[in-house]
Order: sequence, then C-alpha cells, then structure tokens
Amino acid sequence: MSKFDLSALSDTHPLILEIKDILAKGTRQRVNTPEVMKMKKTAGVPTKDVFLSLEEGQTLTLTFRQDGDIIKVVHNKSVLPLRTAMDYENMPDFKAGIEDLALKIKGTQAKFDLKRQQQKVQIPNDPTKRKPSLKKQTEALNERKSEIDQQIAEREKTLEAKQNELAVIQDGAAA
Repeated sequence: MSKFDLSALSDTHPLILEIKDILAKGTRQRVNTPEVMKMKKTAGVPTKDVFLSLEEGQTLTLTFRQDGDIIKVVHNKSVLPLRTAMDYENMPDFKAGIEDLALKIKGTQAKFDLKRQQQKVQIPNDPTKRKPSLKKQTEALNERKSEIDQQIAEREKTLEAKQNELAVIQDGAAA
C-alpha cells in the first residue's frame, strides 16, 4: 500500500475517485464534483475536509487525517458516528465503511425528499420589483398628464403657425 499524502489530496486523487464510485454505486445517484477544502488543524492534527454533494441534494463531508483515516463524517449537516474504523492502511474495511455510508444515504433519501418538499420557498424581498403605492402612482400619472398637456400645447402652436403660413401662401397665390 502506498503512503498517503494529505497535502496531495485533491478532487482527482485516486482515493477520492474511488470513494465517489462506491457512493455512486451504493446510492444509485451521481456524485457531483467533490470539493477538497483547505488543510486545517483539528486537535493539533492536520486534516482536510472533502465535501461531496449527491445528485438528489444530500451532502456528505468526510474529514481526512494526515495518515488517510477518516475521522469524522457529516451527513446533511449532522455528524454520523463511525461504525467501522475507516483506516487507509486496511483498504477492505475502508471500502466497507464507505459502503455503509452509501446505504445510510440511500436509506435517508425518502425522508430527505419529504423534508425538502415541505420547505416553503421564500421569495427574496426586492424593493425595486414592488408595485408603487397608490399615492406614488397618482403622482406619476399627474406628472405624465402635465407632460402630455405641454406636448399638446406645443403641437397646437405649431398647427396654428402652419395654418397662418398656409393662409399667407394662399393669399399670395390669389393676388
């Protein structure tokens, strides 16, 4: 077994791809692109979180320790107890632990879907899309009316000037 390097852990790491395949087979859902977070220290030990989101909305966060062991599993924002030791050195047990997680995810899918359907959609409060108050609508209409009255007055003046020109031309042509 090759030595595990936590700093080399990325979304294309063979271990992540294998976990992704096991979860996809066990849950019968496509696993979206995994996201490997920055390295951090937990209780003095360097760790990295790997965030996996499944096709139907569930999420899984795996916390890897420096030696490749998974020390924490968060499923849909709740911490799950580890049933088996997920030790990188003992790959059959590691895979069995991932398969147990896949079964847990598959088992909670119906409950997750029901909870998701019951959520109310909150439409964001956007003041620019609100209908203006009746007072503001009245002010806007009055302002529009005064603009139209001004346009009408200008056009009437223009019409009167054109009629005067026509009369002058007709008088000049008659004489």
